[in-house]
Amino acid sequence: MPGVPVLAGAAAATFLVGAALRGGPGRWLGVLTCLVVALLIARLVPAPRSARPGRADTGIAGTGATGPGAAGVDPLTGLADRHGFLDRAARFLAEVGCPPAEGGWTSRGAGALMLIDLDCFNEVNGGLGHERGDRLLVEVGRRLDAVGRPGDLLARIGGDEFAMMLRNVDDESAGAVVTRFRDALHAPVLLAGMQVAVEASIGIAIAFEHGRDVDELLRNAASALREAKKSRTGYRVYDTGCLRPSPARLRLRTELRTCVQAGQLELRYQPKAELHTGRVTGVEALVRWRHPVDGVRPPDVFLPEMESAGLMPQLTRLVLATAVADCARWRAAGAGLSVSVNVPASMIVDPGLVPEIRAVLAATGLPPAALCVEITEDSLMTRRELARQTLHELRALGVRISLDDYGSGYCSLAYLRELPADELKLDRAFLRDIGSDPAAAEIVRSTIALAHTLGLRMVVEGVETARVWELLAAWGCDEVQGYFVSRPMAGDQMLPWLRQWAGRTRQCGPHRFGIGTGTGRGSDPATAIAVTRIATTGAVTTGHASGPGSGAVNRSRVRRGSATPTAGPTRR
Repeated sequence: MPGVPVLAGAAAATFLVGAALRGGPGRWLGVLTCLVVALLIARLVPAPRSARPGRADTGIAGTGATGPGAAGVDPLTGLADRHGFLDRAARFLAEVGCPPAEGGWTSRGAGALMLIDLDCFNEVNGGLGHERGDRLLVEVGRRLDAVGRPGDLLARIGGDEFAMMLRNVDDESAGAVVTRFRDALHAPVLLAGMQVAVEASIGIAIAFEHGRDVDELLRNAASALREAKKSRTGYRVYDTGCLRPSPARLRLRTELRTCVQAGQLELRYQPKAELHTGRVTGVEALVRWRHPVDGVRPPDVFLPEMESAGLMPQLTRLVLATAVADCARWRAAGAGLSVSVNVPASMIVDPGLVPEIRAVLAATGLPPAALCVEITEDSLMTRRELARQTLHELRALGVRISLDDYGSGYCSLAYLRELPADELKLDRAFLRDIGSDPAAAEIVRSTIALAHTLGLRMVVEGVETARVWELLAAWGCDEVQGYFVSRPMAGDQMLPWLRQWAGRTRQCGPHRFGIGTGTGRGSDPATAIAVTRIATTGAVTTGHASGPGSGAVNRSRVRRGSATPTAGPTRR
């Protein structure tokens, strides 16, 4: 210990001074001797580590740390922390790059900033506890430090994220460098008596090519890291294809947090009609954002951001309360409608969803059967058992379940047998070529048959032309939704529109009804299509006339093997 020689020297000096004072005329010679001895002892005491020149002073090689608890040092791993990393990385860039006269940057030695994020850390923390999670972080830091070369800077900049500033790395050598670090992390770590695999995603930004300073390099490396996680490729070197959060996106998130309280979110309702009667049985609630400056914004502009910002629970509660109240009002006016509400994956596993729906139904008096909860296939891919439990509770309450956008995701056919669903809703993408492509037509026809075999109603969305209506009717589809029936409308427009629709169907008779409303693409306001019930022989009777009830009818038989397979008996 450094204090022992100092204490010994002090004691010796005190003894010699006392002896000199008692020694008479030679006392000053004794004092001089004491001072010489003290100086010699001081020379033998080693300097503290923080005062010694070398790696820790520059912060470029190794960890750049002076020990846990020091400023700029991560107390868990002993590596540099975020502040220490930013400071030392700035010095690193000053060493390897210099500004030319025209104001750009050149590099005397290529370097790169690498971000490493553990893919398994949340599972370790949640399943084994935070103490084991800390042990994992320490081990990862040790492995990275062991693989690093002299001149590299390593830091833990937050949570399970590590950063390294690497010397002599460019686009061509980045892959080999990443492989070396990933191989070092690949070996399992023994935690709580089990071998835990260590998996990581890495993003890299090349110095001066992808950023002139540390902040810009960090942002671009973080963008590359996000792309690596999304694509599950393990690592990504930054390029212009990596999306980076922009000021516009940050502004959008800020506006989203206030639009609910400001009353800027509105609902539009799109009707669903039965194919064999033309009767409107229900509507789907669709959310729109009326921005005070930009006007009405469609859902694909803001819904993904609301999901990533954690605002979907708030939005779902608003949509549920508004849609159920509107439907109760329509039913009180004599319109026997139901309303469908989309519930995102993050809410279908929320334990508070069923009590929330129960309370909304009780407050409005709407029968549970008049509410249909639409879920997408991604709701079933994660936390499957909890999602299934929620659906069973909703069915026990009397609420109907619809599997929305069927066929657009990765849902197993086994889910159709296991889940308590009432209807399938086929994604509009399948309608694109059904009039010209026999394979596309057969997929739709067989999906309708599968739904009926399982006791499910079949709803097809995105119907925009008379021809698609005819084909779906021939194949026994139950309901359709799309611009050919009507565009989405405000809640106060629903009752007047229903009266107009009822007038057209009465004018055409019970087996023949006018569909053309002038509101959808592919329809003419002056033209109506009349579709009869499908005969058990598979013949389809259609008519194109100048108005509802016209007698000009053309009969045709739909043959199997063509683009429009012959229909079987209609499912009632």
